[in-house]
Amino acid sequence: MRKLVVLVLVAVLSGALAQGRLFGEVASGNMSLVPGFNLSLQARMGAENVIGPLALRGGFGLFTGGGTQFAIGADVIYFLRSGSPDFYFGGGLGLVAGGGTLFSITGNAGLEIPVTRDFNFFVELQPALRFSGGASDFVLGVEFGPRLYFR
Repeated sequence: MRKLVVLVLVAVLSGALAQGRLFGEVASGNMSLVPGFNLSLQARMGAENVIGPLALRGGFGLFTGGGTQFAIGADVIYFLRSGSPDFYFGGGLGLVAGGGTLFSITGNAGLEIPVTRDFNFFVELQPALRFSGGASDFVLGVEFGPRLYFR
């Protein structure tokens, strides 16, 4: 079942979003700084220039801290490619499950540092508002890792 979901996701992204380069963030890490420290591992895929200059990115992740949690999310990103390093910002939505379910509204602002034409490193600041039941909280995270471009 998991392979089928991944295959459908790749088919949809590669066919419907063929306007820009596809990219993947294969093993990005995230450190939550506020309210407490925890780590996560995420895998995401996206495409540039989907809606004009906007890129779309979606993926899944595993979070630690009070037990293991599974997350899915999607972002809209605007790249400012004026030189090296490139700056980008955007926002999105997320859902986290495991011991409880929460919904999040996220922002992101980051730097992408080119290494080669198809291999870059990124560092991203991620503020988020999380909602669970009747409660909400603010989380500030830093994400980093490699970004691979596929064309």
